[in-house]
Amino acid sequence: MSLKQELEREFGTPVRIRAGAPGGLDVLVDGEKVYSKKQTGRMPSAAELITLLRPRVAGSSG
Repeated sequence: MSLKQELEREFGTPVRIRAGAPGGLDVLVDGEKVYSKKQTGRMPSAAELITLLRPRVAGSSG
């Protein structure tokens, strides 16, 4: 299962993935960067992103 599919399954909403700089990955919620591959030097796991995103997504839905 792709990272996109795992996030969509977890949060029940479509996830948009945009191409950026080669090898880069920034994860944003409402324009706020919550993860940067450039800063960490590695790709996040789906579980790591879910942990980072859950409070932000839950806070924006109510």
